[in-house]
Amino acid sequence: MATHYYAELLNYFSRALQSRDAAADVVQESYARVLGMQTHALVQDMRALLYRTGKNIVIDEARRRRVEAGMLDTLGLLLRDEAPAADRVASARQQLSRLALRLARLPSRRREAFILVRVYGYSHAQAAEHQGVSVDAIEKHVVRAVCDLMDLASTYAA
Repeated sequence: MATHYYAELLNYFSRALQSRDAAADVVQESYARVLGMQTHALVQDMRALLYRTGKNIVIDEARRRRVEAGMLDTLGLLLRDEAPAADRVASARQQLSRLALRLARLPSRRREAFILVRVYGYSHAQAAEHQGVSVDAIEKHVVRAVCDLMDLASTYAA
């Protein structure tokens, strides 16, 4: 089957990630996703699909790390030479909890647009494609979500 691409994929991602262990995880996840697809029997170029899937996994992981770092920076948990004080951690957790509650109250399309753009770092065009709407609609959803989250709902017309 497609297992004869394993060594090639492993070498490629080892060079790209500069870690054989990380590369092995990416390749394994690529195979799991591709072979888990119900339509994998219809795939004409399994090698290309495995490469694209692996690259997407690497991109998603980089995005996730960037989001985590951004959230920590935003919440002020990273201090240069010292651990965060207990009161700062508690305050940050409370802020995060309030944000999660406010996000849960948003309409689903607005919430999804906000999360795609502001959390996962999608461009407005990528988010629009993902949701199947126009770029203008994504821009409006994101602006309205920010206003809702900041309790500025009266500053825009619904």
